[in-house]
Amino acid sequence: MATVVILLVLGATTIVTTVALLLAERDMKSVIGSQQYAVLSTAAAYVDEQLENKRALLATLPEGLPPGAHADPGAMQRLLESRPIARGEFFNIIVFDRSGQLVATLRPDFNETRVSASAQPYFENTVQSRKGLVSEPFLSRLSGRPVVVLTQPVLDKAGDVAFVIVGSIDLQKSDFFGPINALKPGKTGFMFIMTADGVLIHHPTQSRLLQHINARPGYNRATEMALAGFEGWTEAKNKDGAEGIYAYKRLRTTGWIVGARYPTAEAFEPLIELRRRAILAASAFAAVAGVLSWFAISRLLAPLQRLRTGLAKIRDDDADIALLRMKRKDEIGELAEAIYSLTAERSEALAHARDNESLVRNILQHAPDAFIGSDQQGRIVEWNAQAERTFGWSREEAMGRGIAELMVPPAMRKAHNAGMERFARTGGGPLINSRVRVHALHRDGREIPVELSIGALRHGDEHMATAFLHDVSERVAYEEKIAAGERRARMIADSMPALVAYIDRDLRYRFTNDHYQYLLGLDPRSMLGKTVPEVFGPDLYQLWEDQISKTLRGERVHIERRSTELGMAMHMMVDLVPDIGEDGVVAGFYLMAMDITQRKEAELTQAASEKRLRLITDNLPVLISYLDHERKLRFGNATYQRWMHIDPTAVLGHTLVDIIGTHQYAKCAPYLDRAYRGEVVSFELRTLLHGEVRTLDTTFVPDMQPDGTVAGVYALSHDMTRVKAVEEQLIELARMDTLTGIANRRKFDEVLWQAMERCRRQRSTMALAYLDIDNFKTINDTLGHGAGDEVLKAFAARLLGTVRGIDTVARLAGDEFVIVFENISHPAEAAALAAKVVGAVREALELPGGLMQITTSLGIACYSGGKESQQELIARADRALYAAKRKGRNCYEMETQCV
Repeated sequence: MATVVILLVLGATTIVTTVALLLAERDMKSVIGSQQYAVLSTAAAYVDEQLENKRALLATLPEGLPPGAHADPGAMQRLLESRPIARGEFFNIIVFDRSGQLVATLRPDFNETRVSASAQPYFENTVQSRKGLVSEPFLSRLSGRPVVVLTQPVLDKAGDVAFVIVGSIDLQKSDFFGPINALKPGKTGFMFIMTADGVLIHHPTQSRLLQHINARPGYNRATEMALAGFEGWTEAKNKDGAEGIYAYKRLRTTGWIVGARYPTAEAFEPLIELRRRAILAASAFAAVAGVLSWFAISRLLAPLQRLRTGLAKIRDDDADIALLRMKRKDEIGELAEAIYSLTAERSEALAHARDNESLVRNILQHAPDAFIGSDQQGRIVEWNAQAERTFGWSREEAMGRGIAELMVPPAMRKAHNAGMERFARTGGGPLINSRVRVHALHRDGREIPVELSIGALRHGDEHMATAFLHDVSERVAYEEKIAAGERRARMIADSMPALVAYIDRDLRYRFTNDHYQYLLGLDPRSMLGKTVPEVFGPDLYQLWEDQISKTLRGERVHIERRSTELGMAMHMMVDLVPDIGEDGVVAGFYLMAMDITQRKEAELTQAASEKRLRLITDNLPVLISYLDHERKLRFGNATYQRWMHIDPTAVLGHTLVDIIGTHQYAKCAPYLDRAYRGEVVSFELRTLLHGEVRTLDTTFVPDMQPDGTVAGVYALSHDMTRVKAVEEQLIELARMDTLTGIANRRKFDEVLWQAMERCRRQRSTMALAYLDIDNFKTINDTLGHGAGDEVLKAFAARLLGTVRGIDTVARLAGDEFVIVFENISHPAEAAALAAKVVGAVREALELPGGLMQITTSLGIACYSGGKESQQELIARADRALYAAKRKGRNCYEMETQCV
């Protein structure tokens, strides 16, 4: 009751205070909005005035132009420099000619003559209208800053636009918006300016300049109203969900929108503080009222409280019921006396019932089976200790819950519920007074097999069911184990590809599997109870009689033989195992017989195949091996004996390193490692065979298993020595001139490159001689090409006999020859060698047709390890050759430069 009083007082005070403050807040909001709009109108008027002043200033700039200046771009630069007042009003002033090219600027640091304004809307509109305008905001290409520009056309005498003066306002650093920033509402409020399309011109967040005001995600109702033409003030949430007072005013000159935002939390901070204090005062007042009401009510209800305390003590057995008797003559005294009488009668009845109940419960609690009692709705009313142990639910958890929910498996609940409905109607059912085996649900979800005995009794107007449940899990598990074992044994026996049977001492079949039907066409069930002679006949029994007798004496028999079973010839493998009891007596024997005809035939086929394979591999001129996963030899053909004088059978099981030696194994190991990783690898190896060095081409092939592992590696080695020798001979022939037997152009290119590389490394000097036979064409024309060939061969031989052993003579083509002189100590040595060659050629040549006198012209160039290429060195020697020809032939000429 005291709480109700507190809540009523608090509610009334709070409502009155809140209504009063809301009315004050509404009036104050109107005043703040009107004031904010008035300040915004002043700011808008200031911006309009500033724009008009700046436009007027631009309009006065052309007035100082002298006559004829409209055709002089330099006059515009001088005009700007003579107007220093304009510099303080604009970030920059630029003059463009009629084509849009920059001709003058107040900021030489931003002067860029390649900048053109011809494609800019503000320039085109000014030229077309011949009137000044205020542009949309954009990013300046000169300064890289966001700007707004004002334009002023300069007209010539014909009234056409000669120049366009453009004044730019920096939206980030200009003092143009300084007074507006000073008029911002409150501490965290701000003012901003945007175009009629919503592009921000002025904003406290500089990074948002030139962005659309709706570039940020979200919705602001006040912004959308302003873009639609609204002027005035309103209250709305920003895109972050914060309340604010917004005011908007459009500029007269440009149509731009000047806006201001004043956060509501800051505007109404005094009212919010006042509201908080009012609520605190109301709470204090309500608390005082509650304390007073609690004191008054406690005094009035004190007798009733004493009666309540007495009842609590009696219930807790801390006092006698005589405590309820009060001597008061009022309503509370009569109530206490009536309660005393009722309590005394109830205590007596309860004591008698408790005695009877205690006896029955003790009997049930100590029963060896679970006992469950339920009403006709299936709710549990009795649950003994054995039920707790059997089903996992405590008595407190089970009482009052439905049997179906607690212990009936889901598949049986429908039948259970139908039986309970019938029991509720008739008090009986098909399971009453019977004993059945069913499954019950344990608390952990598993099903328990139980033997169930159900009884019924009447209690008042309702029927009550009682049930004893005995857990038979161990018995069922044992029975299932035996049955499962028998099923597994039967399944295993029937699945085996062999005849399986059990025969007792009287030779009668007691067990047979299904393979009798598959292999011999006998129904295994028809064999049960029959003797061996009855099933297979006395002739076949005589063949096996000795073996059966051994088995019945306790011996185990294993035998393989060919026989004819029911007219079918087959190779059988038979095991007879005696069944010896604990007393040592043989009760019978187990028989298992397998048809191994196909295996025997496969073994014979495999043996023949292996023999053929061994014959082939032993006669191949290839070294064939197989290495297991430990790199031990498991197969080697007879080539081991012929090539290495090793008996392959003697080294089986030895590792490869033991067979070929550490040195040779080190060469093979990297390739062998790759093969054991599953890669087919081929390589060449030089080794000593038959007392000489031979070249072997070896291939390692991994033995891949189905699971991706490598079980081993096959190795195949071919003797490639003869092939390699032929290859080297062919390569050498390809580098020799077939007519003269000296080096050809291919070999010359190799030798020259190697010689130049050695010069670079050793910082030595070499020389290249380029020479031909003087008047060789005349020899061919007069004596024939056969004589010419003889001259070429004799000339080549003369050159070989003249040069040093370290020098290389080569024929390039026709009568063109070159000589590579290496290890030249000085250019003079090269000149001496050249003179020696020229002199040696002058001597008469012995040809098949007689002696012939020929001469040669020779050009020589030196090389000392510079960056010169082969082609450049040959070109220098060639130029020297032609210089020798110009001197009259039969001489040499030396290139003076040594690179």
